[in-house]
Amino acid sequence: MTDRPRSAPMPAALRAGRPPRHPALAHRCPWCGAAENARCTTRSGRTRTVRLDPCPARLAAWATATAVCPTCQTAPGYPCHDNGIPLPDTSPVHNARYTEAEEPAA
Repeated sequence: MTDRPRSAPMPAALRAGRPPRHPALAHRCPWCGAAENARCTTRSGRTRTVRLDPCPARLAAWATATAVCPTCQTAPGYPCHDNGIPLPDTSPVHNARYTEAEEPAA
């Protein structure tokens, strides 16, 4: 009998056959209406998007729900603002809040 070389242990995420999921998928998507832990779809809900990342509205909702904004000092659950004026819909969250939300997840 021959001894085969032992291989390194496989990480659990690879063994399961699925890549790690983005933490924003734990929230319902306000734009496309995708359920929690489901990938984002088109606006009509008929087709799933090709990309694995959540859509920008879901990322903004996740950052708003989980992180304190270092720019405007708002608590989790409250939208970002500039001196009391709400941010426009094109950028509903400060960029610093995204990085703050990603730190505990990493």
